[in-house]
Amino acid sequence: MKLYYARMAPNPDRVKYFLQEKGMWDAIEKVEINIINQDHRTPAYRALSPMGHVPALELDDGSGLTESRAICTYFEGLYPEPNLMGVDALERARIEMWDRRVELTYLLHIAGWFRNSHPAMAELEKPQSAEWAGISEGRARKAAAFFDKRLGEAPYVAGDRFTIADITLHVGMGFGKIVKFRPWEEYPNIAGWRERVSARPGLKP
Repeated sequence: MKLYYARMAPNPDRVKYFLQEKGMWDAIEKVEINIINQDHRTPAYRALSPMGHVPALELDDGSGLTESRAICTYFEGLYPEPNLMGVDALERARIEMWDRRVELTYLLHIAGWFRNSHPAMAELEKPQSAEWAGISEGRARKAAAFFDKRLGEAPYVAGDRFTIADITLHVGMGFGKIVKFRPWEEYPNIAGWRERVSARPGLKP
């Protein structure tokens, strides 16, 4: 297997932290993709990832997997411990529910805010939309309040233990710093959760 990833990009980081939690990051062959240089748009890379998405996992038979959640699901099947996606049907569904909530209501809007407002993205996001950046900012802020409430009810996003949903929120919080959004400075439950998860060796940068 060979993992194509990019530094300091949220979806590759989801896979990176997932594999670090599994203790498998150093065991996987990796190829770095430079998104700013548009390595992900070359014909060679698109042969593996037709939509140009990063990360991508090249399997031993030459076929590829894209989408960070799918790649993590594959590795969960190969290396089931420590379990990060649920041990039975109900827990798997609940963890996926919370992971998707984080992805679609928070991480997605942080990305929209960044892509449509940051000068570094001008060549990749054409045209940038200040209006969409503002809408995304508002939705990300609303989602932060929602997750602060959730983390007042449970110590981790999906319940009583650390899961992939916490990895996704951790990635989103880190990514938000690039647009100077730090919810842990405003919300005490997020601050407590962030302190807990940031201490994990698997979430080191």
